[in-house]
Amino acid sequence: ISNATDSRQRQLKPNESIDLLNSLSNTLATTNRYHSSTVSNAELNTLSKMITAWGASHSFPALDLARMTVLHPDAAREDRRGYWEEVLNGALDTCLGLGSEGMGKEVAVPMLTMRLLANSYKGGIGSAEAAWGLMDRILECTEGCVPSGNKNVRLSVATVLLNTSSYMHASSTRSSSSAAVRILDIVGNIVGCGAYESEAIVRSLVALGTVLLLPGESGMEAKRVTNERSIGSMLERVASMHGDMAKAVSSEISSILS
Repeated sequence: ISNATDSRQRQLKPNESIDLLNSLSNTLATTNRYHSSTVSNAELNTLSKMITAWGASHSFPALDLARMTVLHPDAAREDRRGYWEEVLNGALDTCLGLGSEGMGKEVAVPMLTMRLLANSYKGGIGSAEAAWGLMDRILECTEGCVPSGNKNVRLSVATVLLNTSSYMHASSTRSSSSAAVRILDIVGNIVGCGAYESEAIVRSLVALGTVLLLPGESGMEAKRVTNERSIGSMLERVASMHGDMAKAVSSEISSILS
């Protein structure tokens, strides 16, 4: 009986699958009305059910819709932090559930999860604070996706790092030294693997530089670890292969470290 009940809970009612999702899609498509349009709790709950209750093979269309929804100011407003914590946790569970091999080989779920996480920092206060509270899990999932064989996943990984570090800098009084060092480690893996394209390298380097500029103990620890591991010299070698922008960012990082 419990299995049958669980199956019914996972199924969307007809009005959820048609009316609510169509309504939400229409709202998101009309970007010039974002300042006045709203997203209902019923629409959001439909997304949450699809992401948290469905497996990886079925939930990726909802992840795609969620990464757009989180950019809508009403959907991501401050009082909806709890909602986005649930959705982001569900997305992280799905992606991490693929395992290290799956995160490296699969495309849809890792890419859309990374894009949802990156956009969460750019949505409203609710989604941004939800992402902030889940930073450790977000960095764990991001690190797991680093070896991806797909360039779109790799670019999304770099974007998560960039947006995470930017939000850390904007919330500098709450910055964590351990999170800063974790970002350094992930960037080190990226530049060391030799698989990342120039745009992803640039975003990763900017993320590293932003972490180095964190005030207080977090920034000091980030600089200490970077110098201790000779990351700066490695960055210079890698940046020389990825164009003028990468070289300029690497030069700025060297200035910060000197």
